[in-house]
Amino acid sequence: MKKFRALKASVVMGILLIGLFVAFMPTSTAASGLFQGNIELTYDVDDVPSTIRPESDIARIDLYINHFASGLGSKFVIPFFSANTVPIELSVSDTPEWLTVSIAPGVVYPKLGMEKAEFPEHAIVSISLTPNAPAFQTQSIEIVATHNAIPPIQSAMNKIPIEIKSGYYSNYQYEYPTFREIGAGETVTFPIDIKGYSNARSRIIFEVVDPAEGWSTSINTEFFLGTTALGEDATGTVNFMIQSPLDFGYHNEVQQFNVRVKTMAAGHPDEGIDNTTVLQFTVRSRGFSTPGFEVTFTVVALMAVIVIYRKKRKIV
Repeated sequence: MKKFRALKASVVMGILLIGLFVAFMPTSTAASGLFQGNIELTYDVDDVPSTIRPESDIARIDLYINHFASGLGSKFVIPFFSANTVPIELSVSDTPEWLTVSIAPGVVYPKLGMEKAEFPEHAIVSISLTPNAPAFQTQSIEIVATHNAIPPIQSAMNKIPIEIKSGYYSNYQYEYPTFREIGAGETVTFPIDIKGYSNARSRIIFEVVDPAEGWSTSINTEFFLGTTALGEDATGTVNFMIQSPLDFGYHNEVQQFNVRVKTMAAGHPDEGIDNTTVLQFTVRSRGFSTPGFEVTFTVVALMAVIVIYRKKRKIV
């Protein structure tokens, strides 16, 4: 019993001495704390995708936060404050306007101690990109963790970078007339105006799908478009030409033509290859055609001129 009382008295005396030490220490020292606070940040690398596609993908990364105190004599003092928690604020350094990063929760509360906790505090870093994020660009995101001075420890700060790579965003607007009427054997041109909202230079491939028999078609099979993400012109025009048949007789035919459009990132053929759009055009061919009769008429007219010329010579 005497030993227990002596031990209890020693503990009480130790607490009183520590309290007196903190109370009578110089103001500057008290403000900064006696011992050093240490923040450790780690994240799960497997949570970081190879690329993040603008507009559609949101990367969620597990962030782990640990804290421990260090300094000469800390092992004798810190245990008396082990019931305290250390509020650690989590934030993100400046990022480009096309990058959105959030952390939840924004504050974690690890216990004050000499050792790192077996189960650290946990937060989620969420990352998304706007459509004007330049494609295939690597960007470093700096996560910052800080806590103010909490007697008896000093303030602390730590940072950790997370690198992400922006993916390809593909979006296009096509404006074009859908219907034209022409005569037999005539050619009509459909201008296709393209406006791109992609975040990379784009390669656009055009393919006429199963054109009607007897009709002729022509289109530029490959076209390249700039991107506003790099300050380039992202507009262009491609002409689709259709010629109706010139068979003999009266025509009143209506035909539909489909143009398959595939878009992909220029220089990155595997990115966006599945982006396919079908444009539809309708043409009516109406009128009477006499193929070959033009030549016959010309020959007859020429022979008539020759006959008249010869008759005039005989009269002379």
